[in-house]
Amino acid sequence: MGRTLIGFALILAVFTGIGTLGWYFVKERIRSKPEYHLSTRNITVSPPPDWVPDQFVEEVLQSSGLNKAGSLLDKTLPQKLKEAFDAHPWVEKVESVVPRHPAGAEVNLSYRVPAALVEIPQRGVVPVDRNGVLLPQTYLTETASEQWSKHLVIQGIQSVPLGSAGTPWGDPVVQAAAQLAAALADITEPLKLVKMSPNMETLPYSWRLHTAGGVEILWGTFVPADPKNEVKQKRLWELHEQFRSLDNIPAGLRPIDLSGE
Repeated sequence: MGRTLIGFALILAVFTGIGTLGWYFVKERIRSKPEYHLSTRNITVSPPPDWVPDQFVEEVLQSSGLNKAGSLLDKTLPQKLKEAFDAHPWVEKVESVVPRHPAGAEVNLSYRVPAALVEIPQRGVVPVDRNGVLLPQTYLTETASEQWSKHLVIQGIQSVPLGSAGTPWGDPVVQAAAQLAAALADITEPLKLVKMSPNMETLPYSWRLHTAGGVEILWGTFVPADPKNEVKQKRLWELHEQFRSLDNIPAGLRPIDLSGE
């Protein structure tokens, strides 16, 4: 009886081994077929804004190596895709990666939005998002100037970026300036605001804005989500409507002082 059980166990083990080995070769053969290779046609992403390059998904796959090594049969593919998209400088957050059958994946993304241009002496301007994260310089070379020229230019910054695109600038002054620029996004173009700079002699530092015509606006300090921000914006709108442009404000009312609002 004992020998019979041992023999049965040996036979079972042999067949199990053969089956496992057979499935390994079958799986590898399937994996090698082109239709199971990861490519841009297998992936659907949240509709990117105009400033994100058309070859965005292709860039993600190439930089991560998934265009060659990615397989739709890989159970860890969702995590690999998440990490790959997370590393792209235009991606602010990967919300989810949902496998799609019979083959593919749907990637839900939040994209970074340009908020301002930081002026660096002898280097020109560099785009950043609302958090002071450095954005690809291609935004300025591959996007119509009518789009990026609407952003406020942040002047008076003494630092340079610590890393590459997709990483924080590394300067709290740049971060604060970017937050203010983002808060003013809706009024920047209609009120012809073109540049801003910090007054580093005060703590917390205050901010100056300038219109295209050279009118100075003393904004004062800035705290995100402070109700005073809306009050100050409303005041600028009132002056704009009263004089038909902030640039038409009489010299006696300049600079526009909002620091006490």
